[in-house]
Amino acid sequence: MTKPKPFWYLRNWQAWVVLMMGVVTALVIQQSWIIALGVIGYLLVLLFEAGGGGGSIRLAHAEQENRTLRAEHNRLVSGLKEVQARSARLEAENRRLTQELEALKAEMQKVKG
Repeated sequence: MTKPKPFWYLRNWQAWVVLMMGVVTALVIQQSWIIALGVIGYLLVLLFEAGGGGGSIRLAHAEQENRTLRAEHNRLVSGLKEVQARSARLEAENRRLTQELEALKAEMQKVKG
């Protein structure tokens, strides 16, 4: 579970930008009620973030985890290929040695008999 962050609503730069745009607009057109729209915009930005709309950080973490998992997958697949190649080499060596052993047994039988 994530650790609670006090005053998280004051750390959202997008909400502050929306609020400042409302203040600047109110100053430019000299209508003070426009500031209320800035406050509403501020609250909407916070609402979207709290509801999951501000998922850029979660997306970045998911992408990083995806890259990590892909790297781990590639590492495991290459390790598996190395093990398979080693196993194939050992099997070939085993067959070759078995054939040599059979040939030597046959040669010993000829010498004995």
